[in-house]
Amino acid sequence: MSQPSQTENESPRRSRFRRRETIINTLACVLGCLALVVMIATVFRVTTAKLWESTQINPDYVDSVYEDVQGRGWSGNTKENRALIASADDVKPKDGQAATKGVQKKAEKAANSSNPPKSAAEAPRAGLAPTAVSNVNGIQNIESKRLEIEGVIRGFFEAGTIDLKLVFARDSMRVRPLMENYYRSHPLTPPRWKNLGWLMSVDENGYRFGYAQAVFDDAEPISVVFEETAEGKYRVDWESSVSYGELDWKEFLKMRPVEPTLLRVIASKPSVAPGGDTPQGTEVIEIKHPGQDGSVLAFFDRNDPKFQSLIDQLQTGNWKDVPLTLRLCFPGTSSTGETTVGATIANIEGKGWLILQGNRS
Repeated sequence: MSQPSQTENESPRRSRFRRRETIINTLACVLGCLALVVMIATVFRVTTAKLWESTQINPDYVDSVYEDVQGRGWSGNTKENRALIASADDVKPKDGQAATKGVQKKAEKAANSSNPPKSAAEAPRAGLAPTAVSNVNGIQNIESKRLEIEGVIRGFFEAGTIDLKLVFARDSMRVRPLMENYYRSHPLTPPRWKNLGWLMSVDENGYRFGYAQAVFDDAEPISVVFEETAEGKYRVDWESSVSYGELDWKEFLKMRPVEPTLLRVIASKPSVAPGGDTPQGTEVIEIKHPGQDGSVLAFFDRNDPKFQSLIDQLQTGNWKDVPLTLRLCFPGTSSTGETTVGATIANIEGKGWLILQGNRS
């Protein structure tokens, strides 16, 4: 009986080897595809989580502050003075924190060496060009400007000194002494920046305002108002970001100042009607501070034309938790000679917590 040749014996081996190789290649391909699918799913999940981890816009609050009301008029000087220190115009957010630090170093150097002009009139003006004010309403195509806006807002919050914070602040020449007063009793501790949350344009005739949420790793999110200048730069409104007032709320309630004092508060219809008789036409609201305990009733003459904008804002916010910037005082006695229980509203200074005028009253 003849023996099989060597060629006939090797043929089945090659066939089995090819089948094994084909199976291994198929398994490798399947595993590679599965790994790719898992990777894509993971990236999608992380991206989705990032987009939705920030809290959503509160439309009621935004509307109560910024919604335009028919017939509302704002007067006063809207021209602002540019800070006499380095500008944040060159912030490049693509380079992340390194860009912000570079701008801060530049600002610090300029702040230490610059010579202020002899008068405010010599300082270059920032903000909206007077000829363009009537044609302005909000920030156009705001999402396309997200990177630049984030760079400025991040620089604002990461600033560790007043000089550096002023680089990114709106109306910085006027607010410098206010910052210096505020940070004597409040620590200037920069939070750890995470990202910029929601971003929206604000409809306010004559202004390029935006509203954004700053998100941090070690603190609660903060909503800030910022302005786009005629040159396309951005400045954060510092006063509204800290609810700045000329007196601490507790001190105001304790001292009961006779002189009108500027405060940023929230106002609502009183849950209980005030006792005693009030003069005809007198309106009363309950005033609270957004971050401190204690409340007080505040009175004003609703027939006085200067309070029309106050009534407009209260009506727009349905008289519930409406943010206001007011001058409040305790005159001591009413027109009838009796001691007053509540405070008197001497004036309204802005829209929401934002002062639109360049100068206070």
